[in-house]
Amino acid sequence: MVYGGLLGSFFILLGLFIWRKGSVSFLAGYAKDKVNNEKLLAKRIGLVIILFGFETIILIAVSLYVMPVDALLYGILTGLHVLAILFLMVVTQMSKPE
Repeated sequence: MVYGGLLGSFFILLGLFIWRKGSVSFLAGYAKDKVNNEKLLAKRIGLVIILFGFETIILIAVSLYVMPVDALLYGILTGLHVLAILFLMVVTQMSKPE
């Protein structure tokens, strides 16, 4: 449970850092000239990563105390979050500048 809590806390802190910093230039496929609102994109991606951290802690607690959770479920959850981040990048690049 300690390792799960540390892993989840890492993702929560990473999401908060991205949200507060307002920069997503470290992401693969990021093009500064194509993104109209980098602060909004950073806020959205930070929120997705924070949610992933909370879900990590919850899944590990459920797996330890309620019922065993298959690692495939965690893998699917991870894949869905990656797709959500890619979707947010595409939507932000297609939106009109403010």
